[in-house]
Amino acid sequence: MKHFLVAIIFMLMSSAMKIYASDMRFYNADNTYGITIREPSSICKDDDGFMWVATKSGIYRLSDESKCYNVPYTTVNIVSVELVHRKGELYVFTNHGEIFRYNKRLDRFEHYLNLLSALNTEAIYLADIKIGGDKDILWLATSAGLYHCVNGKCTRIPGVEGAVGNMTMDGCKHLIVASTGGVYRINTENYDREVWNDNPGVFPTLIKLDKAMNRLWIGTMSDGLYYLDCDTKELKASPIERFPHQYVRDIEIVSDSAIWCGIDGRGIWQLSRDGSRVTEIFQEDKDNPMSIAGNGVLDMYYDSPDRVWVCSFTGGVSIAELNSPLITHFRHRVNDPNSPTNDYIYDVAEDSKGRIWIGTNGGLSHWNPDTEKWTNRFGHEYESFIVRSVCEDSKGDIWVGTYSNGVYVLDGNTQRIKAHHTDRQGILSKNGFVFDILRDSNGDMWMAGMIGAIIKYDHVTGQFDEYPVRPVSTIAELDDSTLIMASNNQLLSLDKNTKEIKELLTDNMIQDIEVTEGKIWVASNGNGLICYDIASQATETFNLKHGSVSDNINSILYHNGNLWLGTDNGLCRFNIADKSVASFDFPETAGKIDYTSDASVKLSNGTSAWGTSEGLIILDTESMTSRTPSGRIYLQDILLSSRSMRDMPDIMPEMPLDEITDLTLQHDQNNITFSLQPLGSRSHTSLFSWKMEGFDDDWSELSDLSIINYTNLNPGNYTLYIRLYNPDLISERKISIHIKPPFWATWWFKTAYVMLIATLLYLLLRFYINRINRRHAEHKLQFFINTAHDLRTALTLIKAPIEEIKRSPNINEEEKQYLQLAIDQMQRLTMVTTQLMDLQKIDLGKGQFHPMNYDIVPLISSRISMFESIAEKRNITLTYSYKPESYVTAVDAGKIERIVDNLLSNAIKYSHEYSSVDINFTANDNEWRLSIVDHGIGIDKKSLDNLFKEFFRSENAVNSRISGSGIGLALTKKLVELHDGKIIVESREDEGSRFEIVIPHRLCDSAPLPVNAEEPESADKSIDNEEIKNMRILVCEDNDDLRRFMKRPLGRHFNVATASNGVDAWEYIKKELPDLIVSDIMMPGMDGFELCRLVKSTFETSHIPIILLSALSDQSDELHGLGLGADDYMTKPFDMKTLTQRIMSIILNRRALGSRVISEVGETVEEADTKESNELNDAFVRQALKIVVNHLEDSDFSKEEFAREMGVSTSLLFKKIKALTDMTVVDFIRSIRMDHAMKLLNDRQYSIGEIAYKCGFSSISYFSTVFKKHFGKSPTDFRA
Repeated sequence: MKHFLVAIIFMLMSSAMKIYASDMRFYNADNTYGITIREPSSICKDDDGFMWVATKSGIYRLSDESKCYNVPYTTVNIVSVELVHRKGELYVFTNHGEIFRYNKRLDRFEHYLNLLSALNTEAIYLADIKIGGDKDILWLATSAGLYHCVNGKCTRIPGVEGAVGNMTMDGCKHLIVASTGGVYRINTENYDREVWNDNPGVFPTLIKLDKAMNRLWIGTMSDGLYYLDCDTKELKASPIERFPHQYVRDIEIVSDSAIWCGIDGRGIWQLSRDGSRVTEIFQEDKDNPMSIAGNGVLDMYYDSPDRVWVCSFTGGVSIAELNSPLITHFRHRVNDPNSPTNDYIYDVAEDSKGRIWIGTNGGLSHWNPDTEKWTNRFGHEYESFIVRSVCEDSKGDIWVGTYSNGVYVLDGNTQRIKAHHTDRQGILSKNGFVFDILRDSNGDMWMAGMIGAIIKYDHVTGQFDEYPVRPVSTIAELDDSTLIMASNNQLLSLDKNTKEIKELLTDNMIQDIEVTEGKIWVASNGNGLICYDIASQATETFNLKHGSVSDNINSILYHNGNLWLGTDNGLCRFNIADKSVASFDFPETAGKIDYTSDASVKLSNGTSAWGTSEGLIILDTESMTSRTPSGRIYLQDILLSSRSMRDMPDIMPEMPLDEITDLTLQHDQNNITFSLQPLGSRSHTSLFSWKMEGFDDDWSELSDLSIINYTNLNPGNYTLYIRLYNPDLISERKISIHIKPPFWATWWFKTAYVMLIATLLYLLLRFYINRINRRHAEHKLQFFINTAHDLRTALTLIKAPIEEIKRSPNINEEEKQYLQLAIDQMQRLTMVTTQLMDLQKIDLGKGQFHPMNYDIVPLISSRISMFESIAEKRNITLTYSYKPESYVTAVDAGKIERIVDNLLSNAIKYSHEYSSVDINFTANDNEWRLSIVDHGIGIDKKSLDNLFKEFFRSENAVNSRISGSGIGLALTKKLVELHDGKIIVESREDEGSRFEIVIPHRLCDSAPLPVNAEEPESADKSIDNEEIKNMRILVCEDNDDLRRFMKRPLGRHFNVATASNGVDAWEYIKKELPDLIVSDIMMPGMDGFELCRLVKSTFETSHIPIILLSALSDQSDELHGLGLGADDYMTKPFDMKTLTQRIMSIILNRRALGSRVISEVGETVEEADTKESNELNDAFVRQALKIVVNHLEDSDFSKEEFAREMGVSTSLLFKKIKALTDMTVVDFIRSIRMDHAMKLLNDRQYSIGEIAYKCGFSSISYFSTVFKKHFGKSPTDFRA
């Protein structure tokens, strides 16, 4: 009895559950989007159309390219993660109070608020968040009450009692809040509170406002479902007695007549809109893959109009397609006999009674639409029974073609097997593999397969006939006498009467055939849809390029002028008239399903049935023709050289990338990749096409690739056009792109570059011209130098004899005046020559400038005094004023002298007799000025601008018949400019002129030099004439007359030898070692500078003094000669008396040097000051001193031993000692011994005898004799 009651109760419960059984189909998002989502807790949809799913491991964004976002949690104590979206803002929050906001611009979640820190509390439970009117305003439902949060600052709303479980927005200005203390309606602007219920008696975990029914649905954790009447504010429990008292997680209004309640652990309960009854229950059914995955429903989202997303704890995310009048989907359900025997369907057929027959991979099934029942055959009786084709004959019987089991004929009423035709019976000619069965217009049955011939069954005679065609996968009837068939990648025609076979197409893997008016339509695998025109035998192909969803077409169905194409990527429609392709926003049911080959049929009720790899689909194609796809292009990312712009803050715009319409990039950011996604379309057949205006000539081919890549774009302006097809054009967008040129390609750089090139060409041309001019100038300068040399040499030959004659005692005063006049004119000619050469050097840039500190006042005064005699001759008074009396500044003294000389000379020359020339000197800390004012002929105005040009003379100066060269003022101006100064001129014709020079004040590091150098010492009259007469002087001069002339006056005093060039002179010097050399500088072969260098750098000759003669008067030339070691430098023309005196001075200096060296010998030879400028000579003297000092006590130390230790011959030792000290070798040794003896006597440590021995004397008497002769007193007298 007990078991009977249990059985009765079980049957009643099963009956009750049957009442709520549902055909609702759920699809798993993991399969749809290719991801794995575990334990989802919340789901929502943003404004772009993305679905977002929250899990503990991350936030998923679902799309064709789904993405998981990491959330920067600060704790692992997470119970649940929730999503909330409103007004374009997406927030994520956890139960312990962490809130994160999605940054669309940077495509990441960022920490927004930590509620524990904001409220300064240790524990709180955050149950819900609602976004206010402003995106930065949040309403927080917490265990501590209701909070209002603005920019991270939280304020508790008073009057809301208890823990707040859930909230919902009522329009824009009101918030409905449910807490343990009641239900409230809050004004979000002024926080006014309206109490709807203050004693609910339950803990509300969820509320849902149904404004149409004027109800507020309230879900609880364990008290079931309640609702509150918004008018009466009366709270009532659900009238459904069996409603579970379990956690109501979510409520969604899915239609005008139904609401869904998601219950944790009990699935989804669908209620009538008023909540009075349960209409369906959706729970997990392990035997039904189309049921909801998991009963632990945590959240739902109604995606209007026909889709609901469901989050379950164990099953992930499921997608429910609400019942659509357009689509019916039948799939096999395990352990459910009222379902197809298998999901893989090979063929579909409709019989005359409206029943749908399907051949599957597991047997034969048929659907009776009247009884809504499925009936299955062969699936249980036979193992691996595969039905490949189904067809009804003219008697209403069903012919079933199988894979390897022949053909079964079933009674159309009883479904009993009436016949079984196999190859074993000899009927099918070994063709037990029947792929297609066709009933032609005559009522005959045609069977085709993989093996054997085509078999015809004559329905009148009941006889079978063979047609030799193999293998054949599908057949169709062209007319009452012709069949069309697919065989071995060929399209063939078969004449029923003659059995003639013709080849129509080749090289196509044909899946299905459809015949329309004069055309054969072929579904191919890889080549799309092929149209064969029967009359013209022409073909035309339609594929992805034309908008098809795939090139792999498996089945074709003609309906109302359209071809419906079942592909491996869904379904699309081809319009035969305009050859356009259209696809549709199918639900997941028919979206991306693989339609099987030759498995479609038009049903009698106007719909169509399609076989797929996932069951049977029945479509209302009549209604679907009016539906159009929708969607838009979403710009997911822009990458520059494979790096996202979001990672490049310098160029990342302030807006999200999807909102970009203009893009400006640098020249090296020209490798651009655009990542796209189709949004808003449920079809999985979206295709893209694009064109970069300015780069592409044509649009790209349609492609399902969502990546657009361009590399090495040149700088310039581009416009990227992107189109989204489905397969029709449904969306288009454009992005303007500006790639900046590199700085070297900008207009301003090109302009600067052109200007630079032009400048360089100009400078190059100038350089070339200047080089030519410089070459000409150098030639010109060389000409002037050569001319000056010849002139000065000639002047020397004139001046020197005149000077000799003038010094003769036999001439009278009148003759002396004439001679002096000639000398003055020669000096004037010399000065003009010098100025001309200096001017040319400065113009060529070879003018030397050597400033040193001088007291400028006496320097100027000395030059003025030189002109007093000249001024007196013309009765001109010179007046000189200066302030201050002393002024030290850095100047080139020689050039200042020439400036003063030129200005004074001109002032005196052009002044009237009995006039005056006023000279005034002034100075301050910054500059000094010298003005010279004359009262003469002046300068006319038109000549002032050209006054400082070379060789220019004013007209009145020329007319005055006063001689002049036109060089002086030009040279003066250039000399002033070398000092960074300027020259100012003021003049009036016939009144006079005023010249003023202004030179900046500066100082050098050197101490001030005296203005007047000491004159060379005159030759010592006590010099032994015989000694001088024996001195050998070499005169090297290329001018024969001057050389012969110089030899005569010098020969009176010295033994003179001559050479005509430097090469001959050097050979003589090496051989004879003269005592002194006088050499001209400008000579052929080897000039004087090179000769001087050789003499002073060769050990054997370095002691020989040398005097250089030159026509070059520039100070730099003199310094160059002295730098090479020359002992003196004289400028032509020169006075022979002066030259003789200079030679005598060098002899006296050498003698003084020898005495000084001997007297300064101390305990260490290194302390002796040799005062030799030549390093070779200095080393020689030091070595000689050292050797003598080392042999002071050696009485046998001789000149031969001395020469041996010096490493030279006795004669060379004699010559060098004589030249450097003016002493013989014996006198040199004796002098050192005597100086040493004197030091010992002054020390008074030794006796005279001991001193004699220490100084190398073996005889005291001889020592005393030598000592007395050397010092004038005996050693005893010095000791006294």
